Amino acid sequence: MAPAVPSGVDLGTIVTHRVKLDDIEKSCDLFDHQRDGVLKVAITH
Repeated sequence: MAPAVPSGVDLGTIVTHRVKLDDIEKSCDLFDHQRDGVLKVAITH
């Protein structure tokens, strides 16, 4: 699978949370309710 953004792009400034795919429901709840200062959630494997 190809990355969603080109390599070399620093997402660290906008991605505030990283969660595993198995925890995607938690991340949706976190983002939907804007908890814990969330801006962007990155789903990892």
